[in-house]
Amino acid sequence: MGPNISIRPSKDIRTNYAQISALTRENPVAITVNGKEDTVLLSHEDFQDQLHYINELEAKLAVYAHLAQAMDDIKLGRVESADSVFADILGDLESLDV
Repeated sequence: MGPNISIRPSKDIRTNYAQISALTRENPVAITVNGKEDTVLLSHEDFQDQLHYINELEAKLAVYAHLAQAMDDIKLGRVESADSVFADILGDLESLDV
């Protein structure tokens, strides 16, 4: 289950900013306009934490995608021996004009 969210009317941003800001230290605050949720405010620290968490998830997802591709390559026989790969690399290096 997600975090508790405080709900406050938009006029509170103008009249009670300090209180709204303090509330965001505890949990996100949903701001309503005409009784409907319009915007969610959260502390800068929570925002940074969420960005960090999303970046970590994206990095893990990229690794999982590479692992899935590798597993498909193995299942479909798209593999080469390490000796063959290293021989190709060494051959490429030797052919470079250095």
